Amino acid sequence: MPKPKQCPICTTEYIPRSSLQKVCHNYKCAMEFNRQVDERNAAREQRKQDKADRAEWNKRKADAKPLSHWINMTQRAFNDYIRARDGDICISCGSTTAASYHAGHFRTTARATQLRFDEDNVHSQCASCNVHHSGAIGPYRINLITKIGLQRVLALESNNTPHRYTREELDAIRARYRALLRALVKQREAA
Repeated sequence: MPKPKQCPICTTEYIPRSSLQKVCHNYKCAMEFNRQVDERNAAREQRKQDKADRAEWNKRKADAKPLSHWINMTQRAFNDYIRARDGDICISCGSTTAASYHAGHFRTTARATQLRFDEDNVHSQCASCNVHHSGAIGPYRINLITKIGLQRVLALESNNTPHRYTREELDAIRARYRALLRALVKQREAA
């Protein structure tokens, strides 16, 4: 004998005729129950549609942004990695007590955009050298030769091949440096 259940519509107790029966034997309760189920399903479909519309809108919004937006986002991820890689030491003056450190470019992004995301071209630099001393290029070059070698510095100085980044390329670069930064942080936490 099945156990009695309570009707979710009229709250009367009833004994179900089958395991699939959800309401009492009153046809008005069955109609109301089906209406509520239909409303829930319609609301669920509306949420799915809203989510799809929002995703499409976000994609259109991202597509409308200029290339400079994606370059800036990628530059931020790249600079975060460089600062984490080199630590708090200035390549120009050797300072380890500065208030803040930047990712200083040996060849500036204005003069050599193709080297913007080149790890040999960018190193940790104190804010004073990078901003107030225009990068302190003289000491930067001397210490860069010590750090990476004369051949690689000459290769940087002679690289004048123009390059125009695409959004897909910038997305890949940004993802790569975010992953490298995560790996570097995990490695340092493990040590």
